[in-house]
Amino acid sequence: MEERCVPNDKTLDKPVCYHCALEVPRGIDLRYPVLGEERVFCCAGCHAACKTIVDAGFEEFYKFREQEGEINAQVLPEILRNLSLFDRPDIQQSFVRHSGELLEAALILENIRCAACMWLNEQTLRAHPGVVDVHLDYASHQARVTWDPAQTKLSEILQVIAAIGYVAHPYDPAHRDQLLKDARRRSVERLLFAGLLGMPVMAFSISTYWMGGHAELGQLELWEVIGRWSVLLITFIMLVYSGADFFVGAWRDLKNKRLGMDVPVVLGLVAAWGGSLWATLMGGEEAYFDSIAMFVFFVLLARVVELKGRLAAASALDHLMKVIPRTACRVDEDGDVEVAVADLKAGDVVRLLPGASVPVDGSLLSAFSSFDESHLTGESAAVAHWQGDWIAAGSCNVDQPILMRVERVSADSTMNELQRLMDRGLSEKPKLAILAERISAPFVLVTLILAALTALVWWFIDPAHALPNTISVLIITCPCALALATPVALAIAAGRFAGMGVLPMRMSAVEALARANTLVLDKTGTLTRGRPRITSLRALAGMDEALVRALVARMEMHSEHPLAHALCEGVDPLDAPIEVLNVPGQGLEAHFDGGCWRVGTPLFALQGSALADEDQIWLQAQLENAGIVVVLSCDAQPRALFVLHDEMREGAEDFVLQARALGMQRVVILSGDQPAAVRYMAQKLGIDEYHGAMLPQDKLAWIEQAQAAGAKVLMAGDGINDAPTLAAAQVSLSFGAATTLAQLHSDFVLLGHDLRAIPQAIRMARVTRRNVHTNLAWALGYNLLAVPFAALGFISPWVAAVGMSLSSLLVVGNALRLKSVVLQEPRQ
Repeated sequence: MEERCVPNDKTLDKPVCYHCALEVPRGIDLRYPVLGEERVFCCAGCHAACKTIVDAGFEEFYKFREQEGEINAQVLPEILRNLSLFDRPDIQQSFVRHSGELLEAALILENIRCAACMWLNEQTLRAHPGVVDVHLDYASHQARVTWDPAQTKLSEILQVIAAIGYVAHPYDPAHRDQLLKDARRRSVERLLFAGLLGMPVMAFSISTYWMGGHAELGQLELWEVIGRWSVLLITFIMLVYSGADFFVGAWRDLKNKRLGMDVPVVLGLVAAWGGSLWATLMGGEEAYFDSIAMFVFFVLLARVVELKGRLAAASALDHLMKVIPRTACRVDEDGDVEVAVADLKAGDVVRLLPGASVPVDGSLLSAFSSFDESHLTGESAAVAHWQGDWIAAGSCNVDQPILMRVERVSADSTMNELQRLMDRGLSEKPKLAILAERISAPFVLVTLILAALTALVWWFIDPAHALPNTISVLIITCPCALALATPVALAIAAGRFAGMGVLPMRMSAVEALARANTLVLDKTGTLTRGRPRITSLRALAGMDEALVRALVARMEMHSEHPLAHALCEGVDPLDAPIEVLNVPGQGLEAHFDGGCWRVGTPLFALQGSALADEDQIWLQAQLENAGIVVVLSCDAQPRALFVLHDEMREGAEDFVLQARALGMQRVVILSGDQPAAVRYMAQKLGIDEYHGAMLPQDKLAWIEQAQAAGAKVLMAGDGINDAPTLAAAQVSLSFGAATTLAQLHSDFVLLGHDLRAIPQAIRMARVTRRNVHTNLAWALGYNLLAVPFAALGFISPWVAAVGMSLSSLLVVGNALRLKSVVLQEPRQ
């Protein structure tokens, strides 16, 4: 069956997905013929699922749905009812990643109500055989699950989640946004309904207070018959409709034998309405209609704001993925065909017009064009690329129409990898966030115990105050504020980091970055661009320059050091079997043609042997000019001298000035390069403390000594030799061109070339730290102070309802400030 791409149907006001019934986001045009008609889909996942269902011969399945998006289980084929469809490789392609022998899937969880829901899902999944790792994010409700396919299947994992009352979908930003928007729309509808019903309730309560209370108004028979019973009925309707989610959530919690945020909420509402019913039946004075109306309204208001915060946090996290188009123009034999990006394969040719985003990683087939890579690097200047150059997904074509060849499919693109790294980094939370989550989990149990004690004590002191004080304790506590205090702020901060071209690999390091007071810098690849080039070559002992270049290229061909790339560039390596030994921080050694050949630093290569006087004079002149000298030797005798130069990174001077203005007590260069070259660089940047010719163990010892003296070290480095020091520092940063090993040891990765992004990242970390500390202080302080006051009878139920809601509103509102906060540069 042929898949076709057609223009958007303008007659559709708000098209909904044929597979899941969610609204199709604007700009998405994914279609497939089902049951003789073109159907529209909201995302690549639904599109692929429907295509697979039809291709598998189950097209009739769609006839038996009670309505679009709702499936009749009695007629559903066994393969679909058991979720085994998600075990198919073609379905998994868009959201499942291979990691060695393991598989990793990104999922969206529905029906999450509080931090306890996340805890339940995490513990349940971890207990399932075959699940290796689970990372959940409360702000975006995203779950990243890693499992062993030899022990379990994705369908079984989805069944485990469904068994405890939750629904998991393959992660897709557009689909996730639509789910959040639908949830927010439903909450707004219930909020408005609660507000409308609450007005007569509050009018009744206010008039009662003004007229002297029930003792006065109760003498009126009409009031007794109509007034209370009408308000009682109104509050019941409010609970049934506007408060339905509270009861559903509490029932799910109790069914799973755990206590979530909805349990004390429901107990408080039931106690308040039950007490009001009793007062109405028995003619008592104490009724809590106003408390019920205000509580339902303000809690729903808080949840609407919470959903707004989660949508903002999720949107910030998807900063990278939102620039990827959904469709692409593929060049086939019959002409141009618009296809879903998920359907592109390696080797396909894609046409891009000016202004179009690059859908996948590929190589440029056209002669030339410029690309805006600001979404990747945070730098606005367009970058020129020539035929054969690598073009990263998410770049924007600037100059002219081009053709490019697909090198990596969508799921393996650079943008997807950066998104996965950022999601994984967000799962590594700061210690304060972990502490808050641990507190919020048993918080509900403590609340229920305190409520029971309040009821018991007041029953003996003054029974008339037992019920209102117990209700106040139940509804004033706000574990939601405690759970939200960190995740929303960190998610928004992660998006801000990515927007400035700094990829957070571990958000747990934000605290350390904010507190750093010592900046340690490598030279090559850190203060310089990491793209050195050979400027001079001096062959010695009668050796041929071509042979020297070929031999060195053969020795360096598997090295990832920046100097190795320069030594190998444009040279065919010597065709000879050579076993090479890497000596970290010094160079390479190989045995060839009966001799021991070394290439690296002069000290390593020459082993104490002296150069001829004229060679020494030439070498010294190169060092004074900031050149990097590489020596080739045989049996410790010099055979060639290479001189390389590397350009300084953009904004290096301003970077050092801003670092000092931010309060960095020490700015230090630790480099393995020759001392003369390091001194030249330090003097040019105005750095007083610098050390050259340092081996990896020397750098490590320096860092450890500084830390022992109380320094909070931020290490910025690049390359294999920096991996130990990056791991040892309190917080570390490497570069987008760094080796994989170095990146694995760093907390942040600078994706662009401008060093001035680092001070921006430090400012963002400090703002985030203050924001999180403020949120946690408020959430903890509020709960610690509010509960005793409520238990002692100083807070009425309606005030407790307002207080609980305002607590969540303040925490989410404060976290949302991070989205637009201006990072002021310090005065220098």
